[in-house]
Amino acid sequence: MAYQRLTLTDLLTRLKARWEAVAYFTDAEATILLNEALQCWGMLTGRWKRRITVDTTQNTIEVSLPATMTYRMRLAFNGYPLSPTSTDDLNNGQPSWRVETTASGGRVPSRPTLWAPVSLTLLYIWPQDAVGNNALVIDGVSDTPVLVNGGDFVDLSEADVNLLLGYALHAAMLKKGGVYFQATLPLFRAFLTAAGAENDLITTSQMYRKFLGLETDPLKTLKRMGSSVDGLAQQQG
Repeated sequence: MAYQRLTLTDLLTRLKARWEAVAYFTDAEATILLNEALQCWGMLTGRWKRRITVDTTQNTIEVSLPATMTYRMRLAFNGYPLSPTSTDDLNNGQPSWRVETTASGGRVPSRPTLWAPVSLTLLYIWPQDAVGNNALVIDGVSDTPVLVNGGDFVDLSEADVNLLLGYALHAAMLKKGGVYFQATLPLFRAFLTAAGAENDLITTSQMYRKFLGLETDPLKTLKRMGSSVDGLAQQQG
């Protein structure tokens, strides 16, 4: 898939070409909509990646991500990968894990082997590094590019551009409402469908399926099917 470098000016020009001849939106509004489309795409797909290296702090369990990274995906300590876990699993399997260090000995490893998410930008490592100043390499999702000035740019494929413009156009129709907003719903659904194809994890989200108009409650589906069958039987009877 070929990518091209597109500036904010380029994207504004292409978005305006899809509006009606009468302009209902300012450049400032269009810029907000384009950035919203980019941020939603980045959130749903994790498109923009980043690798950072931070130094461990002696006897410190917490690791904070810098503002340039939205959330973490993989970690390695001095080249050794850490396995993901959860604080609940650590509490159940290693009750004293919060005070254990690489110097504790016994069942405790001599280097960090596990990491557990606390929030999007905070995580724990176990055991904590008793020495400090070791390299913790973190692969994660970068913050989404924000386009402010006309020359600000982002690298996108042609398919990406069409999806992002479709999202922005649909969001813009909130200002007009009614049939205009309804008519652009297929653009929003195409955006979500493409995001799901790139990141199939989001397809299990109830909110994602609701936006796509997919039935998430099997009891409702059965009830609706039963009503349809009863109605058909009454018509035939």
